Amino acid sequence: MSKPIQSVERAMRMLEFLAREQGAAPLGAIARAAGVQSSTAHNILATLVALGYVRRPATGSEYRLGGRILNLARIAGDDDALRRRFRPLIEETAQRFNESTYLIVPSGDELYYLDGIELPNNPATYSRLSCREPLSGSAIGLVLAAFMPGVARSLAATDEAADLSEELQAVRQRGFAIEQGLYQSGLNCVAIPLRVRGEPVAGLCLNGAKQRLPQDRLVRIANAIADIAVSSLPAE
Repeated sequence: MSKPIQSVERAMRMLEFLAREQGAAPLGAIARAAGVQSSTAHNILATLVALGYVRRPATGSEYRLGGRILNLARIAGDDDALRRRFRPLIEETAQRFNESTYLIVPSGDELYYLDGIELPNNPATYSRLSCREPLSGSAIGLVLAAFMPGVARSLAATDEAADLSEELQAVRQRGFAIEQGLYQSGLNCVAIPLRVRGEPVAGLCLNGAKQRLPQDRLVRIANAIADIAVSSLPAE
């Protein structure tokens, strides 16, 4: 067996340590875990930051796992299986309410539109399918953060100026989130979490023109989608 390349070995130790520390740790702790001086750790981390595997917020001293490495974990989780499992729910929801409907998964500190049905009556300015968007400011971002602790940490790091704890707790209690024109003018949406064997893995988002989706209708749709999910998804 060939001898491991030392710099690669150290980089992997750092990534593994960050994962064990729930995705964030200061430079000194990372250096000790990798068995190197802080200056050496800083140089390796700078490369990982440049590649997107680690990130360092503008404020604060902790390094965090970046979106690129979290994307690898998501892809390994079998996107195709999620598409197959939730496609009937997407189709039934879009047909019943005649609004665009999406299956969305977390992708590091972003959202990824994994699947969906887009209807011509939607005022969206572009197709969101296979796109990535920021977590912050969206109903689906709140839903994923409310039910998935890792996403909550990513959202907190992205939107450091906002204290979202009360809002996330309200989403947990309701079981859904709504958003009215803040993410895109003229577009209202509602989002619910989706689970596999009881664990939240994705979210379903329905959106459309604000005149068709006032707040009271968004609430009714959220409850109806939850019922559809129970009846249309395969037994676990």
